[in-house]
Amino acid sequence: MRLTACGLLPRTLRIRQPHAHPSYELHYVIAGRGSFELRGEHSAVRPGDFFYTCPTTMHRMDIPDGEYLLQYVAFVELDADRDTDLADDLDAQLGEGRVRRIGDRYHALFARLSRQSLSSDVRQHRAASAKMTDFLYDLMIDARATPGSHPAIERALDFMGSHVSGAFVLDELLEELNLDKSYFIRLFKKNIGLPPMKYAMNLKMSAASDLLRTTNDPLAAVAARVGFDDEYHFAKRFKQWSGTAPGTFRQQGRSAGVDG
Repeated sequence: MRLTACGLLPRTLRIRQPHAHPSYELHYVIAGRGSFELRGEHSAVRPGDFFYTCPTTMHRMDIPDGEYLLQYVAFVELDADRDTDLADDLDAQLGEGRVRRIGDRYHALFARLSRQSLSSDVRQHRAASAKMTDFLYDLMIDARATPGSHPAIERALDFMGSHVSGAFVLDELLEELNLDKSYFIRLFKKNIGLPPMKYAMNLKMSAASDLLRTTNDPLAAVAARVGFDDEYHFAKRFKQWSGTAPGTFRQQGRSAGVDG
């Protein structure tokens, strides 16, 4: 298996016409909402959702006016002789076009895959392909990859998504949900795979990565738009999240593009 490209699509990108690719196309939704159309059937997608299409399969994303969808898209090639088992497992365990709720735990992984896919070092590309293979098998064997939805979790995700630009206070969310703190944290981690505060921070970092790629805003402005008063604290948290300093991340993003 070979990972040929991986990138975070700009939230402003809209490809309304059905299209296909010569390789497997993997989608991991980070923020926003929309729907995915495959063979005339529409599936709603939201943060934490994963799905894929096979080579040459026509599909399209539908993002309503006034909404946006921030997602990683990766392109994978499978060898017709050596990867038949993986192709069969993908079809049997995940299913083309089937939307899977895998939560927020893979944000950092996809950020690394994106960075490695831009590298000129062939070893980085091989490492990225190995990580992607591990990721796909993790999805197929991990029962937690498809947790059941809970109304409180859905409301919490909406609340966090609407507070990316400001300070997120867990107590405010708990008051709105009328839930005990320890119970909610256990429930959230069971469904999403991460504690709520880490999930909220990952949303901010994902939004920041989008701003770094798609705007010329200075670092202080990017930090402020995702709720940080101190750009140095923001830069430290961003590097912890992505493995790359914000300025370097911006330069790498400007030199690459991924078609959705």
